[in-house]
Amino acid sequence: MTGHPGANSGRQSLHATTPLFALARQGITEVAVHGIAAFKFAGSSQVLCAHPSVVLPTRSLLKPWQFVACNPAGHGDGSATGPRQLAGWWAIGLASHSGQPQQMAALEMLMNAAGADENDLICPRSMPLDSSVAASVRVSGQPQRRLHHPCAGKHLVMIEACQRLGLPRDNYWDSNHPLQKRIQGLVGRDANSPVTWVTDSCGVPNAAMSLQAILGMWERFASGDDPAIRTARELWLAEPRLVGGQRRLDSDLVEASGNAAFVKEGADGLLVIQCAAVAGQPGSDNCSGTALIKLSSGYNPAHLAIAMWAMLSRINNLPKAMQQVRDYLRSRLEEWVPRDQTLILPPFVS
Repeated sequence: MTGHPGANSGRQSLHATTPLFALARQGITEVAVHGIAAFKFAGSSQVLCAHPSVVLPTRSLLKPWQFVACNPAGHGDGSATGPRQLAGWWAIGLASHSGQPQQMAALEMLMNAAGADENDLICPRSMPLDSSVAASVRVSGQPQRRLHHPCAGKHLVMIEACQRLGLPRDNYWDSNHPLQKRIQGLVGRDANSPVTWVTDSCGVPNAAMSLQAILGMWERFASGDDPAIRTARELWLAEPRLVGGQRRLDSDLVEASGNAAFVKEGADGLLVIQCAAVAGQPGSDNCSGTALIKLSSGYNPAHLAIAMWAMLSRINNLPKAMQQVRDYLRSRLEEWVPRDQTLILPPFVS
């Protein structure tokens, strides 16, 4: 196993991953999808993965912590005499949104709450993730917008926090800004592991850490009793389509779980599922667990779905929410596996 040079020396590299599944045509392998599949039962120190030490940028998997650090409900941050009730559209602050009408309306409301203009955001101008919405934008001759960027909600939450806390807004994205330091402190505490800070493609700092640390953070997100964390969880499960979108895998899987799991896609091939239930005994309905897929080849929702099913289908005593996700993924395999190909799962025989 080779390590990354420099700061990550000695930690496992994504280059060493093995196939998660393959597609064959009449017995001849035609497609092999490589990456990492990991599962952890809550309360267990064991990670079911061959590469628990591999270091990954968290990308959008970090959004819950960025949201919590901004604390829009104002729990004890000096912004109000008491916590404020957040409307459901605040869930767009947790989103990697698709640019669909409901999401754009939520972004406009969040922008008003932040007292911001679209040009206050540093995230790049882009087309909507939703291909049909993007096609409509192109046909109508509309320009690319910063609000179309999937991370626009996160940026607006940061700007709103600066406005509320009396912090400068024009450099909210800088790694030395007080708000980013606040986020870094929260992440460092919850990761309980070395963290390397890099710059995300949307322009704000992002954390890279071991896969084992990422799984532990998500487990703590599901069980934490901090009021700001509880607010984030409630918003997410109340508005799962704002957090992902229509025809989005992560939102589909939240609903498939019976709104009993948090599911988040991340750029370049990340997918995490975290049971919302408090940890219990493996095999019980109250058991919690965390599942994560990282594709070496980057983002492909069909491949993410197949890889997640391939892993969950081989784990015994899954929590109830994970069982429901597994069964839902199984029901849609015909959409994702071409009918003239055969799906092959590990272990692979040469």
